[in-house]
This record gives sequence, structure tokens and C-alpha cells, in this order.
Amino acid sequence: MKTFIWATFIVFIVYSNGVFGQFKINAELRPRFEFRHGYKSLPSEDDNAAYFVSQRSRLNLEYNHEKYSFGFSLQDVRVWGDEDIYSSTGVMGTNASVDLYEAWMRLNIGSKAFVKVGRQEWNYDNQRLLSKRNWNQNGMAYDGVLLGYKMNAFQFDMGLSLNNEKENVFGNEYTPSKMKFLDFIYLKKAWDSKNYISFTGVLSGFQKEEDSETIYVSATFGPYLNIKKEKFAAIANVFYQTGTNQTGESINAYMFSISGDYKINNPISVGVGLDWLSGESDARGDNSFDILYGGRHRFFGEMDYFSNLVKSTSNKGLRDLFARADFNFNTAHSVNLSYHFFTLQDNFTADTEEYKKPLGSELDIIYQFKATIPVNLRVGLSVFLPTETMEYLQSVETTGFSYFAYVQLTFTPILLSFE
Repeated sequence: MKTFIWATFIVFIVYSNGVFGQFKINAELRPRFEFRHGYKSLPSEDDNAAYFVSQRSRLNLEYNHEKYSFGFSLQDVRVWGDEDIYSSTGVMGTNASVDLYEAWMRLNIGSKAFVKVGRQEWNYDNQRLLSKRNWNQNGMAYDGVLLGYKMNAFQFDMGLSLNNEKENVFGNEYTPSKMKFLDFIYLKKAWDSKNYISFTGVLSGFQKEEDSETIYVSATFGPYLNIKKEKFAAIANVFYQTGTNQTGESINAYMFSISGDYKINNPISVGVGLDWLSGESDARGDNSFDILYGGRHRFFGEMDYFSNLVKSTSNKGLRDLFARADFNFNTAHSVNLSYHFFTLQDNFTADTEEYKKPLGSELDIIYQFKATIPVNLRVGLSVFLPTETMEYLQSVETTGFSYFAYVQLTFTPILLSFE
């Protein structure tokens, strides 16, 4: 009830001053049916398939003025039938089911600079380190301050954050597995609207367990290159990681990725690429690259076997050699095919048995339909064929391949808009 009153109050205030700015209310409703038999985890012979419907519901308000703006987004994420308030006579609802996804204010400093404060999305380039993680129904937003400056083809952004679990009277105790802070700088120089080079540097900190005054800090930095011509497009990035990990061990890790796409004709384009993330440990410290809050699902296959790289590869690094083909039949219908071949950094021995590098192959097929109304239909089918090494890492003896399918409908209407 309080949320409704506040939302109504905001709408009234903005509407009464609408002549001085732009105001928009839009919504997002995203139900998704999933059929899982090996999604994230290999199935054993006794595992039955899981099927369910999850749903994201958002209400977004945005007001833009010449000198300032603000955004406000309410979100509810649920699985159909997960209500915890029920009785034998009916299902009534869920305690605290509505969450705040975004709430920020932006002050423009002249025509080139700004400061943005509050809960907000941070995503840059191809979202390797900072991402809004849109596949996840909850998404990803950050509490922090964003300072920005843009002049002609040059852009500079700096993000600052500081996290606590409550308003402490003494001390700063925080959950060791959550980032105490995530600060970054982003520099970008564009040649035109499609070609540019950028640099990202991120400082992330984790508190030492049972010692709130000790923060383990890591630094991740590197360049990104984006090239796009009439029929050819390519991206490349390299990141180096140093500092200390969550347990205080020194880090010496890296990752690089490169991919290219070629448009054969109007409806068809093909592409290939390689993602290479370091792993293992040696005398120089922890060599496993941490992708921080970057995207997983968009890079390492629809079945999300590598959403937690440390756990899924046992700190042994990851190589992903992939190929894709896109068929854009028209503005409404498209099909994407993607193939991934996953391997570890090297062979390894466990329990006197040697395991080879290859982990498995994945094929993803995605069909999308974009209607003339604000509706998008996405249908996906994925299969994964694991190797003996993948089975060992997951402690599962599977009887064959894994598969995953889903149907997702996204409705994004604009409910109110005026200047």
C-alpha cells in the first residue's frame, strides 16, 4: 500500500510540472516457461526433468529535465505458485514480494558532465565485467554514485560504491562473499558511431571473514576494441587481474576474447570467436580470472554451466571456441544458431587418473519474433554433450546429453508519456 501511495505521489508531482520536462511510465511483463534436464548441472540417471514458469513484472518511471532527471523502477519476480500466504481455501500472496530495482537521480553539470546517485544499472561495451545480467529474471542493479563527462568523441565515467548490511552503531561487519565495494573508471574514444576503443579499470573489495577492518582488494583492467564495417564486425578485449582474492591469496590472472562476424547477404551472417580465461594456481598465486559482475549467460552458452567459473572448472580456467550463424528473415523473424566447444586450460590428474582438457559441446538454437506491438517472443532449445572430465568436475555419472528448452514472452508497453 505504501509503495502504491508513493508511486501515485510521484506521478502527481511530475504531472503537475510536466510542462518543464519529459515524463514516461512504462512496464515490463516477462513470463518464461522452462523445461530443464541438465540446465546448470548434469543429470544423473535418476534425475527427472524440471518444468516451471517464472515471471518478471516491472513498473518504470522516468522524468527528464534540462538540469536533472530521476528514475524509479519497482519489480516483482516470482515462480508461478510460490506464494507463502495460503490456506486450504485459497492462495493469497507473498510476503515482501515487491522489490526496488532502480531508484536514482541525475544532476547535469553544464552540457558535458553529470552526477548520478542511487540504485542504477551499470553496463559497458559487451558487458564482460559490469552487466545488467538481463537473462536473470531479477536482473542486476548497483547502489552507487556515477560521475560522467562526455565531449565530442571522448567519454569518461567513474563509478563509486560502498556496501553495508545495516546502519551500524559500531564496526562495519559485512558478508565476506558479497563485494564491500566496486569502483571503476571507463574511458572511451570513438572514431564514429560504430568504431571505438575503450579502457576499463575496476577495483573490487571483499571483507576478511570475522575481521571487518581488513579488505582484500583486486584490480582488473584492460582495453576493448569495437570495429564495425558494412559487412564485417569485430570485437576484442584483454583484461589483467592482480591484487588479492577473497581469501587473501595474491592474484595473477588474465582473460582475452576475440570474435568476428561477416554478413554473407541480407538475411545471413556468420561469426567465430574465442574466449580464454586463465586458471590454476602456482607460485605466483591464484591464476583464476574472476569476471566480477559481468555477463555469463550471453557468453558461455544458454545452459549456464559456467555461470560460476571457479566452481564449474575447479579453478582450472576455461576456453570457449564458438561459432554462430544468424538468419534475419525480416524485421519480425530471426533464428540464431550457436555452437560452443569448452575446454580447460590443461589436462590434470585426480585419484591417479588423468583427465583431458575437453569439457563438452553445446548447441543453442534461438527463434525470436518481434511483433508490431511491444511484444517479443523468444523460443530456445539447447543440448550439451559432456565429456568424462565434465562428469568428474560435476561429480555426476550421466547417461547421455543434457537438454534445456524455454519459451519467453516479453511485453513492454508505454503506459504514459508526455513533454
